[in-house]
Amino acid sequence: MNNRKQLICIYFFICTLLSTSVVAQKITPFKTWNDADLYVANSAIKIKEMSFQEKNVVFYINLARINGSLFAETYLKDYVEETDIPKNKYYKSLINTLKEQPRLSVIQPNLDLNNEAIKHAKEMGRTGRKGHRSEDFKGFSERIIHLQEKFEKIKESNQYGFPDALSIVVDLLIDNDYESLRHRKMLLDPDLQSIGVGIRSHKKYLINTSILMAGNKKKD
Repeated sequence: MNNRKQLICIYFFICTLLSTSVVAQKITPFKTWNDADLYVANSAIKIKEMSFQEKNVVFYINLARINGSLFAETYLKDYVEETDIPKNKYYKSLINTLKEQPRLSVIQPNLDLNNEAIKHAKEMGRTGRKGHRSEDFKGFSERIIHLQEKFEKIKESNQYGFPDALSIVVDLLIDNDYESLRHRKMLLDPDLQSIGVGIRSHKKYLINTSILMAGNKKKD
């Protein structure tokens, strides 16, 4: 094993130890959340193909979707206070969005989306690249053509550098420096009901996450 691979393995081991304790604290339900919402938000809990952190990405996205205002007052507020994230215009606009947002549908894991998300995260990690093109430089539409036959609408967001689910979701929701807020809009899109998540090591950023979300399957 070369030095680079050793460093990545060590990094993953440390992240697992740290994120387990941090995330365990974060996923402790706030008393203001009711059991029913926490239960439905945990829609990926029984999916054996997903890791602990991948399941929690789905969990946090669901919490933000089903009760944006409460998510802002609990998990988001707690996280921002602990990490000292700057309360800039992107953060403030997120708070406004979450508070004004109606209750959205819970997203459900889908193995087809999950397999593609894992494949893309692996390819980006292996090549050390970012973006939506595959390892053989296929564009996003060409890359997911097999999925377009099954879903009405498919979108993808990628995140780099964070090992734990809450950090990944908060980073995409705040969407710093993206005037279009395309990542936030994807996670909170009411037309998207299915999801796949892949978190894998990355040659440059040590870790990367690929999230695919899609609308209802097309009817025959």
